[in-house]
Amino acid sequence: MGKTLLILLAGFAASFGILAQNKNQRLMESVDRMVDQYAGYNAQNAAASGVYMALNKLYKDPNWRAGYNNLVIGGNSLKVTISDDSLGMTPLAHRLKIRSSASNADVSDLAQVSVFDREFKDFAVWAKDTVISITAKDSLGVSHSDLIIQKAPFMPKIDDNAFATMAANQSHVYNSNFTPANNYPNGNFYSSGSTPNATLVRGNLKVKSGRTVYGIFAVRDNVILEGDAKVVGVLYLYQTSSQLIHSGSNLSESLVKGGVITWGNINGAGGNIAVQHFPAYLRKTASNFASDNPPIRVLAWK
Repeated sequence: MGKTLLILLAGFAASFGILAQNKNQRLMESVDRMVDQYAGYNAQNAAASGVYMALNKLYKDPNWRAGYNNLVIGGNSLKVTISDDSLGMTPLAHRLKIRSSASNADVSDLAQVSVFDREFKDFAVWAKDTVISITAKDSLGVSHSDLIIQKAPFMPKIDDNAFATMAANQSHVYNSNFTPANNYPNGNFYSSGSTPNATLVRGNLKVKSGRTVYGIFAVRDNVILEGDAKVVGVLYLYQTSSQLIHSGSNLSESLVKGGVITWGNINGAGGNIAVQHFPAYLRKTASNFASDNPPIRVLAWK
């Protein structure tokens, strides 16, 4: 009986020892996993911090390309580079790629961000849809195709209510098709002082051949420019169904001296439409109705 009891006790002791050993092993493995997870999260957070640092620097200085080397954040070695973004071997205009890599003793992590580093006011034409038969020119009248953005990656945030209020205060609201007279409304882009003319058209806007109109025009439907028509200011077409088109028997080039912002498409076929970039008018559009737009935009983050 005594030997049997000793054998049983020895067996229990061995079993408990094995269980304790397994429990300790599982505990150590769990601790190792927690350490690895922490190291991974730490590297991930450091890489994201590098991106935010780069975005802040680009916000202050759009020409900054130096990046960061040999930074240490939370025990991670950090490197941040800024380069032109591309699709394969094809560079993407006005897009930058931020690469932020962080590594510690255990793991590494990489954050890649695609950034558009311009604003709509930097371009003669900013279109969400396609652009056909349009000539973009700089303020000196020299043609520059890179002043056209079609299939825009984003649209600016424009305060339509503020625009409607200013147009109403100026008695420049038209609830159907509108064909303004020559030199509408006062022969000047400005209504008074530094306040621009604002005209809201809830229909088509048609500018006839040989006529010149002034100000910022927000148009719900289409803008129709006949040959030799001229808009001194900015056209804002705020519906995806809207079109800016050339029409009429006069095939002379029509002109927008300022800029075009459209959710729809532009088709100057049948007579070319020229859009001459005039930054002062676009800056007035931005400061009065689109002030809540950052100078850079994050398009993708992975």
